[in-house]
Amino acid sequence: MNTGINWANTLPTRCTGLLITLLVLLAGCGSGTESETPAGNNNNGTNNAVASSGRLVLLDPTRNNAETPISGLQYLNAGNVSGADGGFSAPSSNLSLHLGSTTQLPVLGKTSLTQHDMAAAVCSGNADLSACTYHARKNLERFFLSLDSDRNASNGIQLGANANSLNLAWNVSLDQFENVLAQQLAIYGQTPAALFQPSLGINSEAPQAEQNSISSPVPFADIFRVARPLREYSCKDVAYDENGWATTPPSATCIIRTFLLDSALQGQVPNGRYTVLYEGTGELKYFGYAKRVNSTPGRDEIDVTLPAKLDSVATNNRIEIRITSGTVKNIRIVMPGGICEGQPFTRVDGPANCPAGQYRSFEDTLRADRNAIVFNPSYLNFLKDFRVVRMMNLMEASPSYLTCAQTEPGKPNSFIRDADGNLIFDQTCLVQEFRWEQRSKLADAVWGASGNIARLERYGRGVPIEVQVELANQLNAHPWFNIPHNASETYIREFARYVEAHLNTGLKAHVEYSNETWNGIFWAYYYVLKKGEDLSSPTDEQGWKWRGVYYYAKQASKVFQIWEDEFGGTQRLVRLLGTYQNDANRTESMLAYSDTRQYVDAIATGGYFYACWRNDDAKLPACNDRNKIPKPLVNATSVDDIFAAMDNINDPFGLEGLKNQFAKQAAVAQKYGKALYAYEGGQHLTIGGEIAADRRQNMIDLLHAANRDPRMGERYQRLLEMWKAAGGQTFMLFSVPHTFSQYGSFGIKESLNQPRSSAPKYDAAMKFQESQGKCWWSGC
Repeated sequence: MNTGINWANTLPTRCTGLLITLLVLLAGCGSGTESETPAGNNNNGTNNAVASSGRLVLLDPTRNNAETPISGLQYLNAGNVSGADGGFSAPSSNLSLHLGSTTQLPVLGKTSLTQHDMAAAVCSGNADLSACTYHARKNLERFFLSLDSDRNASNGIQLGANANSLNLAWNVSLDQFENVLAQQLAIYGQTPAALFQPSLGINSEAPQAEQNSISSPVPFADIFRVARPLREYSCKDVAYDENGWATTPPSATCIIRTFLLDSALQGQVPNGRYTVLYEGTGELKYFGYAKRVNSTPGRDEIDVTLPAKLDSVATNNRIEIRITSGTVKNIRIVMPGGICEGQPFTRVDGPANCPAGQYRSFEDTLRADRNAIVFNPSYLNFLKDFRVVRMMNLMEASPSYLTCAQTEPGKPNSFIRDADGNLIFDQTCLVQEFRWEQRSKLADAVWGASGNIARLERYGRGVPIEVQVELANQLNAHPWFNIPHNASETYIREFARYVEAHLNTGLKAHVEYSNETWNGIFWAYYYVLKKGEDLSSPTDEQGWKWRGVYYYAKQASKVFQIWEDEFGGTQRLVRLLGTYQNDANRTESMLAYSDTRQYVDAIATGGYFYACWRNDDAKLPACNDRNKIPKPLVNATSVDDIFAAMDNINDPFGLEGLKNQFAKQAAVAQKYGKALYAYEGGQHLTIGGEIAADRRQNMIDLLHAANRDPRMGERYQRLLEMWKAAGGQTFMLFSVPHTFSQYGSFGIKESLNQPRSSAPKYDAAMKFQESQGKCWWSGC
């Protein structure tokens, strides 16, 4: 596969002799939870004696806070620079650290002077001392690790001779600091150092949200890849080639058009001048967020401006593209700028932002090869802080239960039910195979589809396998693949064969058969029930349930055996058996069934917390005791009510209930010698049943507000600590940034570039990883 250039090279280029400046700007701070002591006090067990000589050291977070000497840091005046062991000598106990060419930071001299002391001095007098000192300390850590001349902290931090080239503020949020540092380091061929080795995982989202009201992250520098298929909104008389390009020209009565960036707000992609490249004899016109400013055959320039707030009345909250004459194919809409060689996580404006000869233009690359896999740097930058990426939604591998439901003739959204109210399925559709040749391909016009395409045609229309594997390679993150429930043996084998041949050898393929086959909202639930009809005994309690359980275990074992065969063993595999978080009996039944346990490495359970929806659900007797559940979610009138419900120790779905579920699943995993993973997890605040129309929007607003409340971050930290205490290993948060909607608030942030300070769930996940430093389990 020709990817145009080596976009996968993520290792920073060495830049010794880099000039360094640390300019302190005492700006306002965001939220924080970790307390610090004032300047002059030592809170890390080091000698706190006032001294006129001592050592400047970094308590290195990447090496269990080992004392690492900082040499080359200027203090007092130009003639005083810390020595090889970090040593300093001063005429008095009060030092003045030269953090920048004009700024001096007064600190009280100590035998060991650390970033904690510097941060406390930076934030002296700040109104939010706790938050400010946390940010300043972590930013100082990142700076010193990044500017170490050989990027090897184990032999000490060796700064350049002159600290006068970088302009940074220390008390801003960590993500803001990292972004500014990345831009300033790019010109020297360097990237910011990491503060931790990732231990958490993250779930992806579809390349296009099915609902136009939801804005998902754009993974690609060519944003046209997430446009709607042309046939979704074009007239019905248009013919298309095998890749989805219109071969029929438009007419006065036949519009050919597509949409992208539905409901997108500032921060989803950069505003600015985009280049549109295309082939053919036709012409394109643009509406909504895009305005054409220049045009030549085969190339347009458009200005893209995303709004800060959606206009609830307007119908053009997106980019519309129309083919107004002739035929057009191979459309690319390329975001501004490019990257520096080896630095795919940072978008730069042009050659001046890179070392000589290292600028790689998005436009030049995608002009040469439309199928070059070039990711949006902001997408990579977000994902780089996670150890594992679950591809399930990105590959569109979990279709709706309505996919094969019979509909009324001429009424595609009116479903036929039997006398008991159960859906009637097309049995041929229900058990059909998904074939290898049906997969998405690099040459497809776009990747994904929305609600205007029949559900059966949307299935598997995510990004191609080539993109999934390249994403893992560029991130150096382990990929988690979900094999479709009805995948043919050829599909399973070819998928495994491609991954084995192309995934970097240092990465492990995490493999799960299907997704939530216990959940009736998915096609897979009905599929495994049907396929397992012969596997349960009439004497089994709830035999209808166990036949699906047994079939899932049987087919998962088959999938795992095929992958083991293609990989020549299991050294580069993690084979995951999915289960329902509140049903440890199901987990044990699958492991005890036949020889399933021989082919499984880990149990993959859910990790969601929420609360009882109402008090009168016959299927949930634990929610019906009004003494224990005094105010279920449906009766909530404030955000306080929502947190009270989730914190209720008697609620089976709250945090305490989830803790009990973890314990039960961990016991089964331990009994069978398997690791415990969470395939998804986080809050799951959704409307859980009928609610009066006049209260529905208010309830949605309350659930959204709870997700934006700082207290939600505290609950996420508690969740992750509970998981660790239960013996859990990789926890896969759900999910990558996307906007909140009536369907839930599952985005860990609301956009890729939302500040960490206003995204409590994301902030909590990062703080948890910062506190861990690396994985907490052996064999990670």
